Amino acid sequence: MAGKRPYRLGKRQASVDRTRRRILDAATLEYADNGITETSMQSVARRADVAPGTVLYHYPTPDELAEAVVQGWLVDLVAPSPDAISADGPLEARVAQLVLELFGLYERSEFAYRIYAKSPDHPVLKRYERWWEENAGRMMLKALGERASEPETMSVLSVLVNPGFRGTLLGSGIAPDRAVEIATELAMGWLDRSH
Repeated sequence: MAGKRPYRLGKRQASVDRTRRRILDAATLEYADNGITETSMQSVARRADVAPGTVLYHYPTPDELAEAVVQGWLVDLVAPSPDAISADGPLEARVAQLVLELFGLYERSEFAYRIYAKSPDHPVLKRYERWWEENAGRMMLKALGERASEPETMSVLSVLVNPGFRGTLLGSGIAPDRAVEIATELAMGWLDRSH
């Protein structure tokens, strides 16, 4: 009697995972080139070197594919949370940590931002944008502590930790580490002056 064929679910799952990764990578590149709205499932399939049906099998709608790409960003980019800020530390240390965490995320997410810039009104990106604004807001509240009740202080800090401010500093030739220092110094200057 012939022996049973060995069960290889692990190998099958690894193959499925590789295919999904190829599809997500291809979608990310297509989104960067064309924006989410202008990317077709067929173009993703061509770039991933799979059949269009394979893309549809894994991601039945364009929005499900976009959602999977964005969710992957959240994992891959290691988005900071309020937990990254120590509530017990001095104000300057909390503000410095806030700037460091946010500027680090901006550096890691430059490719994702290119996609966002091409499709800022896409519903999946709008949900991500709302989530991120809430998360960054909670981080600022924790960093500022009691000073967070000052609306003008929140507004000024929002500008100083904004990706556009960081981009302006880098665009003028300032190194990323120095940009963190400058934003922290400016924030602390404002906080010291306004108190």
